[in-house]
Amino acid sequence: MSLRILHTSDWHLGLHLHQESLQAEQQEFLNWLINTCIPQETPQVVLISGDVFDKTNPPTFARQMYYSFLAKLVNTSVKQVIITSGNHDSPALLDASKELLNLLNIQVIGNAPENPEECLVHVYDGSDNLQLVVAAVPFLRDQDIRFAQTEGEEHDREQLLRKGIYSYFEKAGRAAKKVAGNLPVVAMGHLFATNASISESERPIQLGNLAGIGSDCFPPELFDYVALGHIHRPQEVQNKANIWYSGSPIALSFSEWNQPKQVRMIEIESGKLESKAVPVPLFRKLMRLEGSFEEVKSKLNAFENKYPFPAFVEIQVLENTRQSSLGRELAQWVEELSKTRKDDFLILAYRFSFLENRKQLSAQTDKTNLDELKPEEVLLNLLNEEEMDEEERKNLLQVFFEICEMEGGEA
Repeated sequence: MSLRILHTSDWHLGLHLHQESLQAEQQEFLNWLINTCIPQETPQVVLISGDVFDKTNPPTFARQMYYSFLAKLVNTSVKQVIITSGNHDSPALLDASKELLNLLNIQVIGNAPENPEECLVHVYDGSDNLQLVVAAVPFLRDQDIRFAQTEGEEHDREQLLRKGIYSYFEKAGRAAKKVAGNLPVVAMGHLFATNASISESERPIQLGNLAGIGSDCFPPELFDYVALGHIHRPQEVQNKANIWYSGSPIALSFSEWNQPKQVRMIEIESGKLESKAVPVPLFRKLMRLEGSFEEVKSKLNAFENKYPFPAFVEIQVLENTRQSSLGRELAQWVEELSKTRKDDFLILAYRFSFLENRKQLSAQTDKTNLDELKPEEVLLNLLNEEEMDEEERKNLLQVFFEICEMEGGEA
C-alpha cells in the first residue's frame, strides 16, 4: 500500500507587499490546494514546514484563512496534517489550538520540546498499522538548542548554534529510526541550509544565516526525506535528492517575480520513496522594471495582464545624467496610470537615480519611504557601501541580530 505526502511551507498568511495585502492570491492558493491539487494528487498526509503566518500576531483574516483551510481538509483524501512553526510564527499561538486540532488528526508543534523524541509523529494506515514516522522539528530558537551548555564549552555562538541544531536532529532521527525500524522516516525543519539560493523576503535566522546547516545534518541512514521550510525558492539542498525546500507557494517579494512556485509530492511504496514537484498556478504577476524612463514606459504600455489579479509593479528608472524634472514627470505618469490601467497593474514602488552619482542616495519619490524597508535591508545596504573585511562584517551582523533578539524585534 502506498502513502502519498504533500510537502509545503512558507505561506506567510497576512503578509503585505509595499503596504498592499497579498490576501487575495494567498486565498486562491488555499482554494487551489482544496479544489485542484489535493483531489488530483490524493495525498493522505500534509506537512507544513513553518511560517504559516507572516507575523507573530497575525491579523484576524489570516487566522480565519488558516482554520478554514484545515476544516475543509476533513472532506478530502487527507487523513493527517503535521504543522511546525517557523521563525515568523508565534509558537505559542500555533500551540494554543493543538489539543482541539488533534481531534481532527492535525498535529501541531510550535514550541520545540526539550526532548527531541517528543517531536515524533506516527502515521498509521486505516488498519492502525504504522506506515511512517515524522520527526516534526520546528524552527529551533537559541534557547531551544543551548539549554545544555555548560561552563567550559566553546563560547563561539555560531558554533554553538550549529552544534545544537545538529544534535537536535540527530537525537530526533535516532529516536524515530528506533520506532520505525525498516519503515521510512521523514524530517521536518525550518532553517537555513548552506549555499541555499535565497530571496529578499526571507528574514535572516540563526544570526543572519551565519550558522548555515549542511546536508550532513540529515544523514540518509536516519532520514529518507527532509521537508524543509524558510527558503522561498524551491530547491534541493546540496544536490541531495531527498532534502528539499518546497519554497513559498506565491511570490512574497519582487526578487521572486520570476520564480516558479510549487508544492512537493512524496510517494512511498514498498519502502521506496520518490518525490516530485507540483507547480502552483500564478494568480498575480510581479514585475520589477529597470531602465530609462522611456524604456520603462514602453514595457508597461505593452503589458497585457493574463492573470486573475492586477500585476504588482516595482520601477527603477535609471538615467545617465541628472534631469531636474524627472521626479515630477515620473510621479505624474504613475498617477495617470493608477487611473487608466488599474485593472492591469498597480505600481507599488518607484524610484529614480542617475549614473553620474550612483554612489549617492537615490532620489526618492514620496511613494517609497524608509518605513517600507526592513531593518536588515537598511543595514545590509549600508554595509555594501563600506569597505571592510569579511570578519568585521560578520561581527557587525552578529551584534545586530543579538540586539534584535534581546529587543524581541523582527529583524
